[in-house]
Amino acid sequence: MPDNSVAARDLSRLSAFYGEMTSVDGVLGGARAAGLDLGDLSAADLYTRGLDLHNLGGYPELESVAVAVELIAAPTSDDLVLDVGCGLGGPSRFLTDRFGCRVTGVDLLPLRVDAATALAERLGFASRVEYRAADATSLPFEDGRFDQAWMLDVSIHIRDKRRLFGELARVLRAGGLLVVHEQMGPLPPAMLPLKRRAPYFAPSFKQFIGIVEDAGLRVQMWQDTTALVLAEFYRRRDVLSSIDASSLRGAAAVAVRRGHRLIEGYVDTLESPAGRAGIMVATSQGH
Repeated sequence: MPDNSVAARDLSRLSAFYGEMTSVDGVLGGARAAGLDLGDLSAADLYTRGLDLHNLGGYPELESVAVAVELIAAPTSDDLVLDVGCGLGGPSRFLTDRFGCRVTGVDLLPLRVDAATALAERLGFASRVEYRAADATSLPFEDGRFDQAWMLDVSIHIRDKRRLFGELARVLRAGGLLVVHEQMGPLPPAMLPLKRRAPYFAPSFKQFIGIVEDAGLRVQMWQDTTALVLAEFYRRRDVLSSIDASSLRGAAAVAVRRGHRLIEGYVDTLESPAGRAGIMVATSQGH
């Protein structure tokens, strides 16, 4: 049986960590700062600028994952795709734009589901994507419901990976694809500032693949994306460094200082041999 007290602590830490990043007003403020017309926004206006993305590699990662999937079996307009850990909904709207598929996004945090839903409605996506609050280790869907399941930089926050991948295998149809982008472990000391703020559980590459295949999924591809993700963190570091922190006070100053620490933790990790990240595509073997 899961330890409910541990699960509650993990949820509390994730709520605090991602709650700071979850704001529709923040997304729209970023769009305004980029010179976009808020009365005529498209989904691509947001996700190509990373404004509604919290995956490690931002928009370049999304493109790389899409290209990798196209080598095996791209979603079609008839397909239903599950977006696990949907966040603000940027990846799900990217999927619908690129492939024409329908998407159901799930996230553990209702705040993020509400934000994703509000953005989808504003962008005219309400009939193409839907978002639900749900625990990825206990999904509220029948067996074989989805043609594909995408999970971008989410599994690292989930303790019970065997239960997680068992659920993903269950809700995929036979022959359906599981598409994952993730950072492998073991995590070096540079990640300690992040581990203090949110739960991080990163098995080694060998352990990760073993867990996936034990769930009834057959790995078809692994593609290293470390250089791509590292380039995105260099870009974020440059953006943050352009802010004059000495002019800030209170919460804004704290947020900038914290952002610097978190980015440096990722940069140090990804520059080390222990910091690999990559795309995994696996096929469901049925139930």
